[in-house]
Amino acid sequence: MLNVLGELDLSTAPRLCVALDAARRRGARRLLVDLSGVEFCDSSGLRSLIGERMEVEAQGGRLAIVCAPEGPVARLFELTGAHEMLSIHPSAESARGALT
Repeated sequence: MLNVLGELDLSTAPRLCVALDAARRRGARRLLVDLSGVEFCDSSGLRSLIGERMEVEAQGGRLAIVCAPEGPVARLFELTGAHEMLSIHPSAESARGALT
């Protein structure tokens, strides 16, 4: 599980991609990203999440995201329709279940 805190934006999104790419190189096929500690996410962060989901799935894996249902990131996902493209869950337990 990768916990992301603070902001997921133009300056931090590349670090998320590097961390997820490194996990994939180590052989991880089921990745969980916990965004419950993220206070702000912009289009760069959203694009990174969607791009990583595509990369993971292209290699036969799965990516699940934990996101507080009432938080600012959930609102971004809803406004953009990203919740239809990403596997978003209200808790780590739910996300883990989706990865099995």
